[in-house]
Amino acid sequence: MFFVALFALIVAMQRGITRREDERLRAQFDAEGPDSELSRQLMRASGYGV
Repeated sequence: MFFVALFALIVAMQRGITRREDERLRAQFDAEGPDSELSRQLMRASGYGV
């Protein structure tokens, strides 16, 4: 039971970190304007949700 709870905690923390990084990258790309579309497409291809 302990390992299941530990695994669930690690997964939840990883999702939170990933979500914050996606938001930070999205804001950065939005600030760059239309020139950031290529970068955004590359990041999406790599699995980020930007």
